[in-house]
Amino acid sequence: GIGRTATAISAGYRHNCALLDNGYVKCWGRNNFGQLGIGNTTTMGDNTGEMAVLPTVNLGTGRTATAIAAGDQHSCALLDNASVKCWGHNAYGQLGIDNTTHMGDNSSEMAVLPSIDLGTGRTATAIAAGASHTCALLDNASVKCWGHNAYGQLGIENRTQMGDNTGEMAVLPTVNLGTGRTATAIAAGLRHSCALLD
Repeated sequence: GIGRTATAISAGYRHNCALLDNGYVKCWGRNNFGQLGIGNTTTMGDNTGEMAVLPTVNLGTGRTATAIAAGDQHSCALLDNASVKCWGHNAYGQLGIDNTTHMGDNSSEMAVLPSIDLGTGRTATAIAAGASHTCALLDNASVKCWGHNAYGQLGIENRTQMGDNTGEMAVLPTVNLGTGRTATAIAAGLRHSCALLD
């Protein structure tokens, strides 16, 4: 965009997102599940002139982002109020909205995209997106992960997917990092997650 610069970037499987200097987010590339957050499934960036008219992601009225993460076919933003929103593919609950509805692939979905329930009183300081799961570093230095869990990538000592059914996010346990341990940074890979401890 004219006069815009980027402060952060994140590369997903077949799409990319940039956090702009004004706190807005733009994503481009494959968009089959709405991972670009533009209210349709149109691939962007593969034809002349598309990048010049690439819309920003609707994060909600008055909301901007402070961090972004791109997964396999979903994207997430840490917002200026320390809440988290994710959009795109959601077959495993990786959007953290207690269902498996893909978001961002239809008009007006982004405007009503809910923030993730991180637990009573909890906010996020960092986010990470894996292939089909997502993790957040919380304000109390604990970690929560949700979505696909076939390999234990959520760190909850089972293989239960979380975030794909009503009420799951409200009771999502934190990752057991060890007695007295907290996290200072997180990362999510294809089918695993990591935390840098204090």
